Amino acid sequence: MNRFFIASFFAVVLAIGSCASKQTISYKIITKSASKKVRTADTIHISLNTLKDAKSHQFYWNNKKLTQPFIVPQTTGEQQVKAIIKTENDVKEVTKNIRVFASTKPKFYTYKLIKTYPHDINAYTQGLEFVGDTLYESTGQYGASSIRKVDFKSGKVIQKLPLDNAYFGEGITSINGKIIQLTWKKKLGFVYNSSDLTLEKSFKYTKSPEGWGICTDGTWLYKTDGSQKLWRLNPTTFEEVDSKDIVTHNTYLSKVNELEYVNGLIYGNTYQFNKDVVVIIDPKTGIVQGVVDFSGLKKRVSQHNRLDVFNGIAYHPKRNTFFVTGKYWDKLFEVEIIEK
Repeated sequence: MNRFFIASFFAVVLAIGSCASKQTISYKIITKSASKKVRTADTIHISLNTLKDAKSHQFYWNNKKLTQPFIVPQTTGEQQVKAIIKTENDVKEVTKNIRVFASTKPKFYTYKLIKTYPHDINAYTQGLEFVGDTLYESTGQYGASSIRKVDFKSGKVIQKLPLDNAYFGEGITSINGKIIQLTWKKKLGFVYNSSDLTLEKSFKYTKSPEGWGICTDGTWLYKTDGSQKLWRLNPTTFEEVDSKDIVTHNTYLSKVNELEYVNGLIYGNTYQFNKDVVVIIDPKTGIVQGVVDFSGLKKRVSQHNRLDVFNGIAYHPKRNTFFVTGKYWDKLFEVEIIEK
């Protein structure tokens, strides 16, 4: 081994050692709580993995300064903890996202069957909405999607407007004399005149990737997109203003489908969870307050090869009852929701 190689070898070793001694410290936020899942009103302790070289540090919860021990606010969903660390020559910032769950379990509900009505067996039901006594229905599938008026008592389709084959129809709602219909993957919604189903305009989703369910409280629109997000929309511009995570005491809930707003709460179908259930969501918090078990209804419809999942929910204010059905179901059910 020649002298030049030996000298070069030791030079490299010394350089590596020098770099290692000057390696930047990696700060990380550590959170500890009594349970694995952080829930509202829990007490959590927040620290750093190391305080080496730190002259001072301060923690923030969603940009608000926090003190220790920290009691989690009454806000669920994805929350951010931030640390500002001052060293001799620098100021460092590190963040950590924390999932916050509801502090209580949802209540459980069942249903009382009031009456059964005929329903179009060829309708892949995506959305139901009452305007007076007229039932509006949105159907899906490429090449078979439509918006229609239905006489709910006879099941007869009064008027039907097919969608272009490029669109897959999704949820609907009614506001200010208009019917709002979502489509699935095209990031586009349609606005119809409710009296004659004249298409007036379309609108784009600006933040959410897909269209699933939609409802309104008369002031805002609420929309789901297949994720755990519940979006709040401006009813005039259709801008997606903000969102809440849909959460229970132990999970984030995705695939919430057709929506209906009733007395301050949102009733939402769940898609492909192997159970015929509707979840009851507080739109102000995203917390699931209740779960309605609709098992047994699917056995009451004609069993055939195309029979698909439970979907479609509409509230009739004058009757104070809900109407539910499913995709390719030949029956529409009028029910009362009751606590178990």
